[in-house]
Amino acid sequence: MSRLDWKQYALMIAKVASARSEDPYQQVGACVLRKDHSVACVGYNGAPPGVEIDWSNRDERRARVIHAEANAFRYLRPQEGYLLAATLLPCRSCIQLAASYGIDKIVYADEYEKDDMAHKLCAEFGIELVKITPG
Repeated sequence: MSRLDWKQYALMIAKVASARSEDPYQQVGACVLRKDHSVACVGYNGAPPGVEIDWSNRDERRARVIHAEANAFRYLRPQEGYLLAATLLPCRSCIQLAASYGIDKIVYADEYEKDDMAHKLCAEFGIELVKITPG
């Protein structure tokens, strides 16, 4: 068995975090590493505290769910993290949020849907974006 690199390590932590999601359709996890490779924060997609969501209603679910990246960033100080690992390609808003926190690299395992603008935003913001296979 070979040793995981740091990107794979962070992505595996994100995958574990995704198991906490209540969303029966799409469990998403995120993990942010500091430059010393320690874990700064983790998050998963879900309802805001105290909010009940009708998970069977797609429009309601999509309107109310907080993304895994946004949940993780709640515990992050600006410029503290450098690598964001997410089980899905972050959406445009989460990429903007990542840029505002000083994230330099984003790794992800899958794409919910093809989003060329997400790739363009990362290039514009100077964020390295890499699709990887989990360890």
